Amino acid sequence: MKTEKLSVVEQFGKNGYEEYRIPSIIITEKGTVLTAYEARQEKGNDWSRVDIAVRRSCDQGRSFEAPVFLPVETEEAMNGKQTWSNPVLIADGEVIHLLFCQNYEKVWYCTSLDEGRSFGLPRDLTGVFKRFPYRWNVCAVGPGHGIVSEKGRLIVPVWLANGEVRTDLDPSGRIKNHFPSAAGCVYSDDHGKTWETGFVTQGIENANETTAAEMENGKILFNFRNERYEKCRVMGIADETLTYLEKVWTEEALPDPTCFGSMARGKNGLYFVNCANSDQKRLYSERIHLTLYRSCDQAASWDAVGEVDYYGGYADICIYEGYAYIFYEHCREGKVEQLVLSRIRAEEEKG
Repeated sequence: MKTEKLSVVEQFGKNGYEEYRIPSIIITEKGTVLTAYEARQEKGNDWSRVDIAVRRSCDQGRSFEAPVFLPVETEEAMNGKQTWSNPVLIADGEVIHLLFCQNYEKVWYCTSLDEGRSFGLPRDLTGVFKRFPYRWNVCAVGPGHGIVSEKGRLIVPVWLANGEVRTDLDPSGRIKNHFPSAAGCVYSDDHGKTWETGFVTQGIENANETTAAEMENGKILFNFRNERYEKCRVMGIADETLTYLEKVWTEEALPDPTCFGSMARGKNGLYFVNCANSDQKRLYSERIHLTLYRSCDQAASWDAVGEVDYYGGYADICIYEGYAYIFYEHCREGKVEQLVLSRIRAEEEKG
């Protein structure tokens, strides 16, 4: 199917930042397209000075208003370099939820009641993450978007790591390796008032950067970035309480260059987008052949719908009015040149 490129949301080196990365996208019930992402002051540095930006579009993604930067004022933020990272948007009726991280050691949460024009002051959710039965010094949400189940449960994939402290890179000890790692989720049954911990992966080597979607039977499917040799995705289905994975398997139909990809549920099936490059010569293969897949049998099999872009990177997806909206990094020769929004007709609307 033909890809329609809607807009370049951000451009390398423009508007006061050197690089833009880590896209998140949702579309509200009123049709407002909301994107969130990292605005970095240094290229190729996950630990640089980073701000979280949110931009909104009222014309189906063809143009965007000026970015809104999250209002975070902490003692740490006022003193020294801060890395704000991994924005995760959730569309929940008239409420927009947004989670994000500080220095990969704290998690913050805020909401918008005006279609993303503004956000309230964030509150600290790090205490929730300390309940996980996993010793960590690095924590993160997403990236990408979170979901709302048919029963109204908010679900956000997360990952944790117990990484080596890199005093060689920053004497303060702020920088830590992102491995060894494990993935899991947090959830809320009261629209974000309180949050609980779900499962933590076992037996999936260095699981991280995960995406989730609800299946027709109400179970939640998790799709993990694979740090192992298979060069394909790892999938897992959680039990109803989200406390463990009932089933885990490697999905050879979804090749992966060790990069974040994203899932969403449509009316006619499950959709997944990632860079379909499984070069066996390197652990981190080139991020090319950004491809949209569909499963019409509850993740038992996957078929390619079409190539979104030859060049890709991290990508997030949402399904709206029969279209797959894909917000992604356009990466060439290791450089993230743009954040791009495109769409593909994914399914026919049923009358």
